[in-house]
Amino acid sequence: MTDEKLISLYRTDTRRAVRLTAEIYYGYVYKIVSGRLAGAAKEDVEETVSDVFIRLWQDIDRIDLKKGSIKAYISVIAQSIAKNRCLKLSRQQAMPLEEDTVADSDDMQMRITDREALINALKALDPTDRKIVILRFYYLCPHAEIAKAVGLKETAVRKRLERTLKKLRSEELL
Repeated sequence: MTDEKLISLYRTDTRRAVRLTAEIYYGYVYKIVSGRLAGAAKEDVEETVSDVFIRLWQDIDRIDLKKGSIKAYISVIAQSIAKNRCLKLSRQQAMPLEEDTVADSDDMQMRITDREALINALKALDPTDRKIVILRFYYLCPHAEIAKAVGLKETAVRKRLERTLKKLRSEELL
């Protein structure tokens, strides 16, 4: 089925169009999303895949086939939604502050001191290295995405990350 026919099907029979789109592109979207959400729960990946098809349905009237295919549009929204879900999931991994998980004051003071030392060490890094470390370990971004963000090749990002972590370990911050 051509992209034009699929878009017109959304206007006449939305249920059939969504079902057909999912049949055609489910594997493609799943691969994109699961790559972005590596390590996430299967439910999170599946929910994100569903969100991609919902967004496509919501935006179907805005798709301009002169600018690209439905597959290209799906790729862009899948990456965007997966990236946002990745950020959301990384923020949810904070330690709960329940009574039984709160450490004693000595342990808490040591954590604060360690955190301050790590922040100071990050501030002392080259700005590009600092950005690479933050994107990788705070935002859980894959190397390829980091490479795009900092304007380097993926191999260069991996090498800089390796050297930076070695430096931080030698300073006993990791």
